[in-house]
Amino acid sequence: MNKEILGNLLRDALNPEFLEINDRTKSHSGHALSGGGGHYEVRIVSSRFVGLPPLARHRLVNAATDPVRQEIHALSIKAYSPEEFAAQNQPKTQRPAIALNVL
Repeated sequence: MNKEILGNLLRDALNPEFLEINDRTKSHSGHALSGGGGHYEVRIVSSRFVGLPPLARHRLVNAATDPVRQEIHALSIKAYSPEEFAAQNQPKTQRPAIALNVL
């Protein structure tokens, strides 16, 4: 199992506008309970998440990855609607300087 397979499943099911998958399996090597499964972090943006609470979004991601579920030990999910993602990634505006009138 690799992140390309995981990405293909997520793209097919959720048509994401943004998808980032990090394979953290190597950092967990030797983990006693991993059973050889991979550790992945997913950050995904899809219009399918609009109006859904986080748990429902995670269920959609988990359903999409079901065909490879036996090959995944841990899956961290950050799922956003396009509007949430855009708001989160806007540059922070600077506060206007305060003008002091010196007499």
